[in-house]
Amino acid sequence: MAQKSDNSDKNNKFCVLIIEEKSDLRTFFMGVLTKSGNYEVKNAATPIEALDIISKEAAQIHVVLFDWDMKEMSGDIFAQKIKNEVNYDHIELVVCSASIVEEDNFLLNELEIYHTMPKVVNAVDFLRNMEDIRSEYFNIQSIQSKIKNLKHLIHESDLQAIDTLFSNPEVENEITKNSKYTYLGGEVRILHKKYQEAIEFLKQHLEKNNTNKLNENLKTLNTLGKALCLIGNYQDASMIYEKLEAKSPNNLSHKIMLGDALLGLDDVKGAENKYQEVLDKDNTNNAALEGMIKANSTAGNFAQAKSFFDKIQGNFESKTLASFFNNRGVALVKNGKINEAIIFYENALQFFDKYKSHVYFNLGMAYYRSGNITSAVTCFQAAIAQDAKLAEEKVILRELKEKGAEKFTEDYQQSIQKRKK
Repeated sequence: MAQKSDNSDKNNKFCVLIIEEKSDLRTFFMGVLTKSGNYEVKNAATPIEALDIISKEAAQIHVVLFDWDMKEMSGDIFAQKIKNEVNYDHIELVVCSASIVEEDNFLLNELEIYHTMPKVVNAVDFLRNMEDIRSEYFNIQSIQSKIKNLKHLIHESDLQAIDTLFSNPEVENEITKNSKYTYLGGEVRILHKKYQEAIEFLKQHLEKNNTNKLNENLKTLNTLGKALCLIGNYQDASMIYEKLEAKSPNNLSHKIMLGDALLGLDDVKGAENKYQEVLDKDNTNNAALEGMIKANSTAGNFAQAKSFFDKIQGNFESKTLASFFNNRGVALVKNGKINEAIIFYENALQFFDKYKSHVYFNLGMAYYRSGNITSAVTCFQAAIAQDAKLAEEKVILRELKEKGAEKFTEDYQQSIQKRKK
């Protein structure tokens, strides 16, 4: 479930975090809201200060009011940092700015930021706007509440809860008929690894609603590109992300996904350029740092890959990064490049903790196919030690566990001898 705000249960006051670089304007905003009696107000002079407050007090905050044109960090970068964090998805963003241009409107729509107000305001207009936002926040309609919860569950990959909510006819109808939420149907199918079904669902929607405003289809196109990457159709995915990047150039996600598609096409340099474009705007962007790890690992620059890994902040465990190393190594093995796969997996071990068992298993399989049964058994045993449940999923690990290392090795060597005869 999406987080509930602490104060909504205690005193029903609306908690607003104001980010404003000018102290007089910050004081004005705070004074108007505090005087009304309906708000708890927090304030920050810079977006960096605000991010620190949010990291500690996110559960209490309903809304962040901020300028789109801030000096320390631009509003578009700040907004994407908030929207990319699952624990902040209950927080509404309100842009107070006079510098919104057409391409920003596309990004605002993609980030689902629906409240903006001019920078120059008077107390009456400002309070009226905030009262409308407060009323909407607390009086969200049932279907919108369910949709918001579904987004949160998708972020957390909670398949059981997603299926329960997704089976609600009202939710399914909203996703099917409302262009703003069609992408969620694709995201759910992707989580279930029904990639082709997701592609067909999204394409049907785009064909049926091609007269809609493009900004209503941007998230649908983004999810379609993701599904195409997952089935290995990187060419079509790259075309989609090039289109999205051209229309909404400040959305860093488009650059990262285009980089992933280019990497799938073995255009390592092109991928690096895209990831670097993101890091030039936001040098702490974990997805771009992961992209650099993938690109440099693909090129065999493992020391450079490690240097980018060391820059990742917070929880470094990533399913997407683990999937990349798995799929890349498997592709090398299938193409007969087993020694390259072994080196690739051995270096991948330094990037994981939670998913290390899978890397050990894949490394063991590469050794197994190379004929190095001793190293294969060592890796398989390490995989089981990391995650005992893996032996239930993988037949070869279950066989090793049941036979023991000595018998398993003996049977392998006998099978090799039979093949030679």
